[in-house]
Amino acid sequence: MFRSLLVDNWMRFFFNPALGALGGLIGWALFTFIAGVADLSDRAALAAAFGCMGLCVGFACNMLKGIQDGAGAMRVIGTSAVSGVVGAIGGVIAALLFSLLAEVAGLRADSFVGPLICYLFVGTVIGLSSRMTSFDKFMGLAAVGGLLGGLIAGILLAVLDALSQGDTWMAALLVPMSLGFGIGVTTYSFPAFVSGGSLRVLTGQFKGQTKEIENDDIVVGNNKRQLQWVLPKWEGVQDPHARIEVKAEGKGFKHSVKNAGQKTVMVVRDGKKTRVKPKQSHDLQDGDTLVFATGKNYVKVRYSQRTAKD
Repeated sequence: MFRSLLVDNWMRFFFNPALGALGGLIGWALFTFIAGVADLSDRAALAAAFGCMGLCVGFACNMLKGIQDGAGAMRVIGTSAVSGVVGAIGGVIAALLFSLLAEVAGLRADSFVGPLICYLFVGTVIGLSSRMTSFDKFMGLAAVGGLLGGLIAGILLAVLDALSQGDTWMAALLVPMSLGFGIGVTTYSFPAFVSGGSLRVLTGQFKGQTKEIENDDIVVGNNKRQLQWVLPKWEGVQDPHARIEVKAEGKGFKHSVKNAGQKTVMVVRDGKKTRVKPKQSHDLQDGDTLVFATGKNYVKVRYSQRTAKD
């Protein structure tokens, strides 16, 4: 039920920005706790602040995809933790580099330019880090998201300073949330609109769930610990059942479905059914219906193509 709420409604595109904002807020709260129990220098405090935000934003922005794909709890937490650690390292390095550059350039922390450049720089690095574990074409989007979040955070802080609210609870809430929000928008929400294709479940418990096809092959099965897309075993999906293969072609991608086992994999096109033999592949066209079946149980999936081939 919980997974269905995350994959089968129009609100799902807002979940990741919200998680990013929440991650930024939790990161700031974590830094506040650390600063309260440790005597930090200005440079160490800056590194700790952005390290904590990088940790929490990176973790939060990578949770949703694993849950939507049906990964088990330990796999979701493990993958998110790796991204969070990368984000934390990126935040710390970016903050220290900015601190050194600020000394050379003579930027003051109480000026408009200093904090703005800091948020732009650190936001871009954290955004890049939050997607770095996947090493795909959307890393650039994540960096742009971090830049956008940093821009909003820097401008927001400047406005609050002008209103004499820069040191209030309002700034402590809104500034880190805006940073995480910008990163969340472009890490996983925006790529859903520009991916090479998508798969949409037409039957059963997960009817309406959409899986975006990006740069890598997708293994379809029922094993939460290993596979990229988990569908119900009791509806006929085996482990593994099929592989959606992704090949670069021209300006876009070519997709095919491969029978990964001995169970039924069928492609329905214009009413004509084509059974894919074990270990063999079949090229896909926009509008094809894929059937994964075992006996009388089955799951139907609609393939949609969003990529040019020339």
